[in-house]
Amino acid sequence: QIRKANDSSIMIVALVVVTGLTALWFFLLRPRTGGKHAPPVVTSSPLVPIPVIGHIVEFFRSPHFMMQRCLKDHGKVFTIPIFHKRLTFLIGPEAQEIFFKANDDVLSQSEVYD
Repeated sequence: QIRKANDSSIMIVALVVVTGLTALWFFLLRPRTGGKHAPPVVTSSPLVPIPVIGHIVEFFRSPHFMMQRCLKDHGKVFTIPIFHKRLTFLIGPEAQEIFFKANDDVLSQSEVYD
């Protein structure tokens, strides 16, 4: 009877751990796409080859060099997912023009802060 109680306790703990890790991945770490007109999303790093979090480690280790690499690899507009936020970079005046000229119905600042 004690062995059955221990086995079910282990199963409950394992279920909670698996559920927690799945929720962590789903809400914080999984790459998200933004639709057919969205900029490319940086989801890996050649400098820190750790799946899912390598690009985050690279960003915190050396953001300047990561921006240079992403500019070379993806062009002047790209997105880096950092935990639950997506940082989209617009490098240069041509890439930034749409940001400064678009109406609020195209680019809403309130969505960023909600």
